[in-house]
Amino acid sequence: MRDTSLLAYLDLELGPRQKQVLEIIRAMGCPTNLEMSKFLQIPINQITPRTNELVKLGFVKECEKRTCSISGRLAISWRIV
Repeated sequence: MRDTSLLAYLDLELGPRQKQVLEIIRAMGCPTNLEMSKFLQIPINQITPRTNELVKLGFVKECEKRTCSISGRLAISWRIV
């Protein structure tokens, strides 16, 4: 599939917040939800559901469980599939 076809598909398939979360995962590598929340300055309750939706759609999967740089607690980090 050509890049332009893929981008057109993503425009139809994903909402604006889902696209934003997908792009930040791509930019940050393997961020946790809280890291994305702080970077984007968006409440975590707007990040977590979008991440879960992207997992269900097959765009994102677990990268690893690691210590979050914001909370200092064990958290799941995400990566693009």
